[in-house]
Amino acid sequence: METNSSTSHSDTVPEPRLTALWLFVIGVLVIETLLRIMPEGFMTRTVQHRAEEVRYLPPADIQFMGDSATSGVRVALIERFIGDGTQVSNYALPGTSPLFNYFVLQRQIAAGKAPKLIVLAPHPFTWGDPFLDRFMARFATPAESARFLRDGVKFSDWFYGTLCRLSYTLRYREELYKFITVGDTLFFQNLEIPVSSVQNTRAKVSMHEQRPPEPTESQLSKTNVPPLLRSPIVIHPYNRMYLDKFCALAAANNIKILWITLPLPEMLRRDFPNPGRLATYQGFVEEMKGRHPNLFTVSAGINELPDRYYTDPWHMNPYGAWVFSQSVGEQLGDWLREHPAK
Repeated sequence: METNSSTSHSDTVPEPRLTALWLFVIGVLVIETLLRIMPEGFMTRTVQHRAEEVRYLPPADIQFMGDSATSGVRVALIERFIGDGTQVSNYALPGTSPLFNYFVLQRQIAAGKAPKLIVLAPHPFTWGDPFLDRFMARFATPAESARFLRDGVKFSDWFYGTLCRLSYTLRYREELYKFITVGDTLFFQNLEIPVSSVQNTRAKVSMHEQRPPEPTESQLSKTNVPPLLRSPIVIHPYNRMYLDKFCALAAANNIKILWITLPLPEMLRRDFPNPGRLATYQGFVEEMKGRHPNLFTVSAGINELPDRYYTDPWHMNPYGAWVFSQSVGEQLGDWLREHPAK
């Protein structure tokens, strides 16, 4: 009887591994449920807000498009160099890739808010990653997500992007990882910060922005340069595909595109010499210019700026942005005079 009782009891007790699996699943569901009450991240809210603004704000004559490195461009300063009342807006979306631009322009055109000229200026190193999961998780409409499958995106990439859309943990895995591993709380500190509007990019130029103080020392360290910036630039197939679509969509709506390459800090060439770093990118620019008659360039090469003009290896500081914006204003003004609107 004791043997039978013991056998009957073991039949009703779940396997330890099965119990652990159920506890894990329940734990994940509890964590996801709790995280869902948290607001979306600052970058996500900014991107979503700006994407809506392009559908109802009056279009500017000239529109900059790019990423966080592009967002430092001072369009009000550029307007002063161009003159003749030309309006310029900066629609750069922080934390994005060149892939995003096609869908932003598509939304603008559908809303009747397309510009006359687009200045395309993503950071040259962002061409290597389309951030497809980030686009699907933080930006895409259901129709845009479905389009990826029709356009030939790998199902595994699409499926992972869909999971990121459903899961807060996956959506902000990079930020949460930094919090857990090194105690970086910036993501949580920024949760309550109001979004940054496109309209802010056209605000009146303050005295500080007219000429910020010039830094005397560099804040960069070669120990903090990410591996991506040390390697040759690569072009991801998804970014290539959607640049083609972006140019074709612009051409169908009589929109010209002017490609401007953002400068890099001198330390990349000095401390991490790599003769082939720029070759693929420069060839890519020329290839695309040859394929799309509405795509122009000011310069296919990449200029450099002193290290002291940067806050980190990716982003210019206010003085660097002020110097670069003046150069862009002069080049853009010259280009417009050479290519008058018809």
